[in-house]
Amino acid sequence: MHKIIGFVPTLLKIILEESIDVGVRQAAALYFKNNISEWWKPDESDESGELRFCIHEQDKQAIRSSIVAALVSAPIPFQTHLQVALSKIIRHDFPTRFEEFPEQVKHFLESNDRHHLRGALRCLYAFVEVYTYKKNDERANTVSTMQVFFPILYSTLSSLIVEESEDSYVLQTLIIKIFFSFINYHFPLDAMNKQLFTHWIDMFCTILGDFKVTHSDTSSSTWKRQKWALKILNRVFTRYGSPGSVIKLYQPFADWYLKAFSGQIISVLLNICEAYRQKSFVSKPVLSQTLDYFSSALANSFSWKLLRPHFSLLVREVIFPLMSYTEEDAELWQEDPVEYIRAEAGDWGSVSSPASAASTLLSEACVKRRGVLNNIMPFCIHILSSESSPIEKDAVLHMYIAIAEILLKKAAYKSQLESFLVGHVLPTLHAPEGYRRARAYRLLEKLSEAKFNDQNIFAQVVDEVRKAACFDSELPVRAFAALCLSELVRCQETAHQFVAPHLRELLISLLELLRQTEFDDLNSVIEILIHTFEKEIVPIASEVMQTLSDTFHQLVIKSEYELNRELIELEDTEDLFEYRSIVATSVLDNMESILQVGEDNENLVAQLEPIVVHLIQSIFNHKLSVFFDEALTFIFSLTTNKISPLLWQLFDQLYPVFKKDACECFSEMMPCLHNYITVDREAFLANTSRIEQITAMCLEVFSMDDQERLQMHAAKLLEVILLDYRGQVNQYVPKYVELALTRLTRPLVSSELRTLCMQVVIAGLLYSPMDMLHMMIEHPWPGTEVNILSEFLKRWIEDADCFLGLHDRRLCVLGLCLIISLPVDKRTDAIVTFSEKYIPSLLLLFSGLKKAYATKASNQNEDDSDEEESETEEDLEGKALGSDEDEVDEESVRYLEMLEATKDSEDDDDDDDEDEDDEEEETLEAFDTQMDKSECDMDEYVTFYRVMTELERSDYAWYSQLINHLSEEQQNDLKGVVDTALKCIQQKESKIIEQAGGYTFSPTIPSSFDFGSPNGQLK
Repeated sequence: MHKIIGFVPTLLKIILEESIDVGVRQAAALYFKNNISEWWKPDESDESGELRFCIHEQDKQAIRSSIVAALVSAPIPFQTHLQVALSKIIRHDFPTRFEEFPEQVKHFLESNDRHHLRGALRCLYAFVEVYTYKKNDERANTVSTMQVFFPILYSTLSSLIVEESEDSYVLQTLIIKIFFSFINYHFPLDAMNKQLFTHWIDMFCTILGDFKVTHSDTSSSTWKRQKWALKILNRVFTRYGSPGSVIKLYQPFADWYLKAFSGQIISVLLNICEAYRQKSFVSKPVLSQTLDYFSSALANSFSWKLLRPHFSLLVREVIFPLMSYTEEDAELWQEDPVEYIRAEAGDWGSVSSPASAASTLLSEACVKRRGVLNNIMPFCIHILSSESSPIEKDAVLHMYIAIAEILLKKAAYKSQLESFLVGHVLPTLHAPEGYRRARAYRLLEKLSEAKFNDQNIFAQVVDEVRKAACFDSELPVRAFAALCLSELVRCQETAHQFVAPHLRELLISLLELLRQTEFDDLNSVIEILIHTFEKEIVPIASEVMQTLSDTFHQLVIKSEYELNRELIELEDTEDLFEYRSIVATSVLDNMESILQVGEDNENLVAQLEPIVVHLIQSIFNHKLSVFFDEALTFIFSLTTNKISPLLWQLFDQLYPVFKKDACECFSEMMPCLHNYITVDREAFLANTSRIEQITAMCLEVFSMDDQERLQMHAAKLLEVILLDYRGQVNQYVPKYVELALTRLTRPLVSSELRTLCMQVVIAGLLYSPMDMLHMMIEHPWPGTEVNILSEFLKRWIEDADCFLGLHDRRLCVLGLCLIISLPVDKRTDAIVTFSEKYIPSLLLLFSGLKKAYATKASNQNEDDSDEEESETEEDLEGKALGSDEDEVDEESVRYLEMLEATKDSEDDDDDDDEDEDDEEEETLEAFDTQMDKSECDMDEYVTFYRVMTELERSDYAWYSQLINHLSEEQQNDLKGVVDTALKCIQQKESKIIEQAGGYTFSPTIPSSFDFGSPNGQLK
């Protein structure tokens, strides 16, 4: 029906027809939006190659001429659907086919009808939202349009601001949101002159200074307009108005903005803080953004001088109260302690709160401005040392958490930390109030690097923390004690002796706590303990592994009853399941860590294997595809050294998993399949279904369209089989070679896939040279009269520079050595034709090999210590700014400049593809064959040398034909290769060289390449 001309415009008429039932109109609005979203975009082919339906141009013109008027006139509930549709139309049609849009909006924007004004503002908001994501070269028309609208919007806002009604506040909020959206990512400075911009800033300050309405409903438009006004001030300042942290384009504007508006804005924001100090209600977003602005103002001496006289009062009267334990915190602690843990830890879905903004401001001020830390410390010590209330003392500890990192780096304070902890923090570990105990553990975690001169006290601290993590009656206390313990273990080696005897009890308790709270940070605690106590964990590894497995099952494998109940009761079910998946993934990571600990202990692996295999089977059987990567990682780990009968059972489950979702899992499955193929060859061949399944996977992958990355992995698997199973898989050789050759005849984007397909053919030649050569001579290249061998040799030589990495080049050298060493009766015209190309191609490959070996040696000798140097007190002092100094964030400026420079680049996606290809190349190089093993003595330099010396002795005419055309530079390169070969010969006994990898080159070709009985035929 949607394809009928006139249908979509009819939906628009139904929406506006007041005589029709509102439910029908609502359905029409939704259907209209969906039609525009789906079918407005110009014709393009879908995956099947067929042209997609597109709304007829006649209907489009009718919609464009009426959509603005329709949105403006529509009831408010319908406007949201029409706004989405309008955005789609603007994105594709403005300005070329929708040039009348600005005039349509302007007409209603100047209307006295408030309903029309609201609709016009929504139209304009849809317009600037589209503009937000436009590229630089698409902004010109949009900027010129907004040059017309900004004066109108300002005039409208000026008239609205004097009204104190909800309707007025809604319209004000819409106008402010339009302004914010326009400047959010880009601020074209020619969009308005300085005078108009100044009027706007004055208007925002006026709005922020309006506290006539003091109700505490933060969802009201009163607070929304203030929130959005503050968002604008913060965005303009941080992105365009702060000298030293803006790109060159905005530097003049920043210099002007800082001096023109800092005094006015900071004064208004201080008034907001004063209102809070006087116990007037201030919404959380407004308060948070106020403090965020102050944090940004610390970077500039001009704005800091305005703020500095008030900062001590801000600390005492604003920051200190905001960091106190509130009634809201107490309610959350009692009703939902798990949510309290997440909120306090800044976990899962947290947003900026006044407390976190206050913490950031305090920390930034102490780092960036000299003297701030010294000024606030007496206040903090006074609270802790006096008869202050528990809540006040807790607030000070919260402040200490904010500045803990600084205290650890300042010598004057670092030396006093032990006495501070003993005097004020350790006693709080036994406070009757749970929230105070939790805060003390959080602070102790932040100060975990503090030095304890008295080891008895330190032993007592570690013991207290351990006991709290295991036995405290309050979940948040246990959680934060656990985090504290992990940091003590990580930072203080002496803590290990106090924790090791209790490791089993501790890990089991932590896993129980994890099941109760689903708090993902606990997984990090467990990980640290596993890696720190590798020896101690061996006796309890099986028990811990089983408990981890049970924890995973509890998190993700629910009964149908539980799932349905949660779907009914929880509004944020998707978010909850996503979070659970994250936690469960971390549980699996810890299981992998235990496997790594025991990888050299065969008996331990044998104990762990059934537990892990059962878990993998559960993941596959329950089709938990989100965990397939982790399951495949387990299989890879377990099959790296040995493959048990239990793991061969798992192999049979891989093919059904592949059949279900090959595109998603084949690349991740590759390491497992490689292990199954290479670790136990005899067992792999013992059951023919195994190689059949591998073959079937590769066939299916090669049949896919637009899946070149997967096809790279499939080609690599085929190559590995051909190289590692010489003489054992004869019936599959023709099929594999045919598969690779067929793919080479189809269009290819990736040069990596092209070379990999060639490597399959080269591997086939090495496996069964005579049969492969016969087939390639007898059959023509598809679409030509040229035989396969001629075309393949031509492409092979042309692409010699595309073979990268050690393995690929070595294989290519071996293949070309095979070709040039063929006896005269096997040397067809196709081979002779390229006689002048073989040696130059080989020299190119040897040049690449030389660099690749040098890179490999460099990487092996490289120092692996990547630890960052800890920041010293001198570094911290260097960061601190004097009253007349400005912060210059050169790194951020360079980053922003780079973003600006690349916005118009059309090649970004191509660059990304090239990067991914490089990564793919390195990944595939890791899937080694027998010829890549360290114990393999095959040397490509020696092989080439022996071939050439044998040809010089026994077939000088062919030898001359190969080298006579070489340039002087190429002759020198050839001498260099020979020198390298001679050095290799000197280092090895000739018998070992001749047997290396089964590659023996001698005058008689069939015996030279003993790769099994060649009896397969290409069909």
